[in-house]
Amino acid sequence: MSKVRYGVFLVLAAMGLVILSCKKSTTQQSSNNAVLNQAANTHFTTNVYLSSHPNLTVPGVDTISQNPNVGIRGLLIYRATETEFYVYERACTYDGLSNVKAKVFSAQGSFTCTDNVCGSVFTIADGSGQPTHGPATYALKQYKWTLDGTGNVLTISN
Repeated sequence: MSKVRYGVFLVLAAMGLVILSCKKSTTQQSSNNAVLNQAANTHFTTNVYLSSHPNLTVPGVDTISQNPNVGIRGLLIYRATETEFYVYERACTYDGLSNVKAKVFSAQGSFTCTDNVCGSVFTIADGSGQPTHGPATYALKQYKWTLDGTGNVLTISN
């Protein structure tokens, strides 16, 4: 009888180890992603005048084109509420450095954005930038922002 108990214990212990070792991590290390590493080292501050971006005067989405002083491939700005914004890097975390044409785009009223080359889809409305469809496995880089007292100037920085 003790051999049966010992055998059951070993089987249960082995199953526990297998289950624990298969647990998927909810966060991924950005140090393993070239886009996130480069974005972290690309320092900038820029002002976006909301009155110049009609899509951002109400909840919606707009992009800031790539230039030498703003991110890697430009910015995607999602206005969630009157005072809440999410600002993402437009370089896809899958192919954003290897293909200069790879940028994420979003249609007005959409809660996701899509890389025009690899087809990865990212959710933007919840502030996570997480991929919902691959091949990308890393979230989009997010940037910090502040809204001035007039509600017209969004300052974005890394």
